[in-house]
Amino acid sequence: MPGYWLFVTLHVMAGALALGCFWAAAWLRKGSPRHRAVGKVFLLAMTLIVLTSVPITVQFAWYRQQPLSALFLVYLMALTGNAVWLSWRAVTDKRDWRVLVARPGWALSLWPMLLSAIAVLAVGLAIGQPLFVAFSSIGLWAGWRMWRFARRGPQRADWALRQHYQSMLGAGIATHVAFFSIGMRPVWRWLQAHLSVPAVVIELFPWLVPVAVAVLASCWLERRYGRTRAAAVTSR
Repeated sequence: MPGYWLFVTLHVMAGALALGCFWAAAWLRKGSPRHRAVGKVFLLAMTLIVLTSVPITVQFAWYRQQPLSALFLVYLMALTGNAVWLSWRAVTDKRDWRVLVARPGWALSLWPMLLSAIAVLAVGLAIGQPLFVAFSSIGLWAGWRMWRFARRGPQRADWALRQHYQSMLGAGIATHVAFFSIGMRPVWRWLQAHLSVPAVVIELFPWLVPVAVAVLASCWLERRYGRTRAAAVTSR
């Protein structure tokens, strides 16, 4: 594919920047000017990752003739784009959830993610691919939450805060999956060759561990900020 190396280079550079900004924002005081500035850079880097994923997906689908890999990349693009959009709009529309769900971006980020998740699940069940089946649950769960939110509205006063950090964690999963699955590929090869680590472990570890860590981080953030914010709102 003409210019493919340029898209890959931009993709890798944006991924490295996003990974650094993710942890910088995590350590900075939440809501501080530096936290917001680093968060904006993170979202811009993630946007570039999604955009450069388009020609990479075309490369797999058309030039390499790998439709299953292309399908999974489409799903990852939709999942990451959804997380980036929601983490941004949860801040800009925090005063009125109806403005959030009325934006065109709500449907444009929901339906590609949900439909591609269903496709990945169907293919995973058909070919017996556990990675497809396991990872499709993220998009299905996120899509169900968005559908319920649009119909019922927020169940808590601090919904915008929770949506923001949950979506940021979702976007962070993508950067860590790429780092573990691609950046640490020499390590996995060494482990498989010298320690006889099963191939299925090497295949699933880079994908499932970031998800598990993100779930634990979400629980910690809920305990750290969610209850405090909810108590403050109730006392008003």
